[in-house]
This record gives sequence, C-alpha cells and structure tokens, in this order.
Amino acid sequence: MANLKKQSPSKSLQKQQLHRKSKTENTLSEQVNAFFSTIFSAKKCVKSHIVIGLSGGLDSSVLLHLLANLRQTLPFQLSAHHVHHGLNQQADAWAGFCQKICDKLNIPLTISKVKVDINSGLGVEASARKARYAELLAIDADYVCTAHHQDDQAETLLLQLARGAGVKGLAGMAAVDDTRKLLRPLLNISRAEIEAYAQVHQLSWVDDDSNSNTQFDRNFMRHEVLPTLVKQYPAIKQTLARTAQHLADANDLLNVLAAQDAQADLTQKLGQKTLQLTPLKALDINRMNNVLRWWLAQNSVLMPSTAQLKQITQQLIHAKSDATIQIRLKAESDLILRRFQDCAYLVPETPNLPVDYVWQGESILNLSNQTQLSFEKKLGAGLSLKYLDNKHLHIKTRVGSERIKPDFNRPSRSLKTVLQTAGIPPWQRNHHPLIYIDEALVLIPNIALDASVKAAADEMGIVVTWQQL
Repeated sequence: MANLKKQSPSKSLQKQQLHRKSKTENTLSEQVNAFFSTIFSAKKCVKSHIVIGLSGGLDSSVLLHLLANLRQTLPFQLSAHHVHHGLNQQADAWAGFCQKICDKLNIPLTISKVKVDINSGLGVEASARKARYAELLAIDADYVCTAHHQDDQAETLLLQLARGAGVKGLAGMAAVDDTRKLLRPLLNISRAEIEAYAQVHQLSWVDDDSNSNTQFDRNFMRHEVLPTLVKQYPAIKQTLARTAQHLADANDLLNVLAAQDAQADLTQKLGQKTLQLTPLKALDINRMNNVLRWWLAQNSVLMPSTAQLKQITQQLIHAKSDATIQIRLKAESDLILRRFQDCAYLVPETPNLPVDYVWQGESILNLSNQTQLSFEKKLGAGLSLKYLDNKHLHIKTRVGSERIKPDFNRPSRSLKTVLQTAGIPPWQRNHHPLIYIDEALVLIPNIALDASVKAAADEMGIVVTWQQL
C-alpha cells in the first residue's frame, strides 16, 4: 500500500517548529511570490490561469499549498491536474488523495488516465514522462507548473553526464520554458527546504514505492551517487544546479550563433521547412553541427547522438548529389530527413493516400492527404470557366504516363519532367493533386496549366492553389 505521510511532531519538535515556521514560510513563500510576480510583470498578464501538475507526492503537494496561499496576493486562477499512469497498484489511491487535498483547498482538479508505452524503447521512466507531459501541455491554460527542485536539477545533470550529453542536455531544466509555457518555480529550492515547509505546515503526501527502486537511473543517482558526493562535497547539489545554469547560458549563446549562421540556410518550400546546404558547407565542422542541432531542435526532433549527427553530416554534405538519403528521426511524430537539390528536408512519414474528388464549386476543398485546394474566380486568369459547361473538374493523384501542354508552341511534357523542373521533391510528387476535365490533365495546381484551357483576357477563369495543412 502507498505510504501516506503527515508530520506528527513531538512536543519538543513543536517548539522548534514554531521558531522555524516564520523563516521557512517567508523563505519559500517569498521566493515563489517573487518568481510569479516577475512572470506576471514581464507578460503583463491579467488573471492568468495556472495549472499545477499534481502527483500527490511531497514536492507537488508543497507547491499546491504555496500557490493556494499566493492566490490571496497575486492575480491568477489556479487549478490542478493529476496524470494517472496506471503503472502502480496504488494509482487509484493516489488520484483519490489528490482529489481530497484539492477539495480541502478549494482548487479544481482534473484527472486523466494515460497508457504508457513500456515497449517504446525509451524505458519506463522516459515513456511515463513523455505521456505525462503530453497530457499536461495539452491543457488549455496560460502556464503549466511542475514542482521540480534543486535536487532534481542536480540529478538531471549527473544523468546527462553519464549519457555523454552535449551542452543542451547538460543545461538541464529551465525555470521558465516559454516555448511550452512551462514553469518550475521551485527549481532553485532544495528538497530539504521543501520537506521543512511540509513539516511546519503538517502537510500530508503520498510516497511512490517505486522511487526507492535503484534499478531506475534517477533513483540510482538520488540514493546511491548523490549521497556519496554530498559526504565529500556538502554543497554539491547547489554546485551542480549552478553548473547547469552556466551551461544553459552557454547553450543560449550557441543558439544565437546557430540562428545567425542559419539565416542564409533557411527557406520555405512547398510548406516544408528546409535547410539550404550550400551556405552550410562554408562553415567549419563545429559551427555546421551547431546549426544542424539547432535546426533539429526547432523542429522538435530529439537530439541525435554524436554518431548519428556524424552520419547526418556525412550524408547531407558529402554524399553524391543523386544519392537517395532517408534517415529516420525521433520527434513528436516520426520524421524522415531527406535531401533534394542541395536542400535538407524534414518530412513527416505519411501514407500515400489516393485522392479522387469531383469539384462541386467549393471555394475550399480539404483533401484526404492532409492538403487543401482553394478555388478563386478571376478575370483573365486560370482555367476558363467556359470549358466547364456541362463538365466537371476531377481531382486525382499521380498514376503514371500523364502529360500536359503548358505552351501552345511547344510539345506536351511528361508530368515527371514538369514536376522535376518545378523543383518538387520526389517524395511529394505522388501527393500532388492533378486536375482533369474528362480524362485530360489540364491543371497542376501551383505549377502548370494546359494552354488549351487558359482563360483569355476577357474571360472569367478559376485559379486553383494547393497548400499543405
């Protein structure tokens, strides 16, 4: 059964706690108050909605209590969310405990159940964390708060060192993650201070028995490695947290440099972010790798290992120009790294879904392959409407052997040649919609219109534009 903890002080401890209460209260409350005052002042927020990720453990229970009290002095709406992982037989009891303390503090609580993919290859810890963050960050709120503290930061740095992480990984967790609207107000506060606050206020919390299992990497660092280091270096946790901050500052500078180096490399082609490789080749290997890491991070790709990054650089920069490059990368959804005409592309892995529609006069037509056609009537432009008398526009995707004649004075051209000339990457060609009248290909949206159906200057035409959603 999960342990339910609550401070039950002896009489002697009660006297000590009365003396400590004011200092402990002021230290934590003032730091958290200052943290949120800075956030609200910088963002000019009016009555922000803050959601705390509540596990029911010591750290999140203390943060919940702190924020509940701060509602009296700071303008924000507070709610909590508990993620039920279903991995422990006490998971239902923990959810019930969270509901109980939220009811007591008059804080709305929502609970979501997730299915942790234990076969993902990430490990149970990482898979549970991924599922938890997906739930928390999907909540409609101004900010999501977690109760990570200074000891967690020290553990994270040691874990990343053990894994051979680079500067980005060693930077640890950020107190303010603007991209994800994620806040960690306790990041500069030690676990000892948090526990002292809980004791002074006689808070209850639950203990997850799996937290003592040193087969999990973080628990091993917490129970085996850090205590040994603390014996020799009493301030090691604060020192490691400070080191993580120095590395975060260095990572920020590397990101600024990468953004400057990438200015000439970034482009937008057919709705896909791409990286031009010619300017990249002018950089030395370290700056080249820095740009690649930055670009991948901008697209939410998990950082590749040193060996993977070497493979990426080798294939993007040094492979033959006609070589087919296809490297699978892990991101929020799986992406494939490709190269075409000296550009690198990050391409979602999408099935080749056939398209078969008849245009019924809509201004917007959403297609099954996650793309969209827009139709606009325009004088003297596009496909002449006179050719649609008693006929329909059929929208299909590529089958093979299609031809089109964009110029009266030149022979018809194969679809393959037209798409190659337009710079359409090979993996996009089967997704590109084609428009027919009867069985004749008359329009390739954004690219070519058959000369036989072009609207004259005094004729009303229809202009068709294609875009990815």
